[in-house]
Amino acid sequence: MANKDISFLANLLSKNQRTFVVALLILFSFLSTSQGSQKGDNNHINAITKDQVREIVIDVIKKNPKLLYEVISKYIREQQEKKQIANAFRNRILGIPISSYNPIIGPKDAPITIIEFTDFQCPFCKRASQTMDELMDLYPDKIRLVFRNLPLSSIHKESMNAAKAAMAANRQGMFWPYHDMLFDSSPNLNRRLYIKIAQDLELDINRFKKDMKSDDINKQLQNDIKIAKKFGINVTPVFVINGVLVKGARPLGYFKVVIERLLKEIHK
Repeated sequence: MANKDISFLANLLSKNQRTFVVALLILFSFLSTSQGSQKGDNNHINAITKDQVREIVIDVIKKNPKLLYEVISKYIREQQEKKQIANAFRNRILGIPISSYNPIIGPKDAPITIIEFTDFQCPFCKRASQTMDELMDLYPDKIRLVFRNLPLSSIHKESMNAAKAAMAANRQGMFWPYHDMLFDSSPNLNRRLYIKIAQDLELDINRFKKDMKSDDINKQLQNDIKIAKKFGINVTPVFVINGVLVKGARPLGYFKVVIERLLKEIHK
């Protein structure tokens, strides 16, 4: 293998992460297997080849330290996610009730039910809400999304008021549009904003204000918090997908792995 071939291969490897990883695996595999090669003249050839291969590997690593770090980090993250998903499937959370006041979107007969626990002032919940929209678009007939409030008022001072506003909008059949507009403005939430969103959605403002202060809505929120506590849920966002627990604002791909595995279980 000539030096120009080595240089060409090194440059080629830097173009694509997948090629980079596969090539390195092949090269390292070659290094290990070549140690048991035939004796005699072949040993001299193999020794030369091994040196050249080492040169390629070292050259690629030196030229692409950031890429190598990203590849290794991605691999570690993927392995951790696999373990987390496997553990969540083994230890399912079953029996979380769906209350009559809980906002729901998606078909009633959907094979997948996602129960979401969310705080409107939580930045991770905002990101997760966008992921839920993408997930619903990917599986329009497969998912029913159930919303439960979990305002972490000890750290998010407006989370309880925001939850009350969203549930007041729910009384007028406008929870999901209000939900989206709240997250669009989060975390900068305040009473003036709640009224403005209600006005923009052409809600009955007097009724909206009255409902925000109602004991009934306060009881609904306290019940959501009580249920979350009962099932050991004390952070946001949290999603319980047919009993499979997913914590945090996971990427879309993470949710897809869970959904596809559940669908396979259902259609066995």
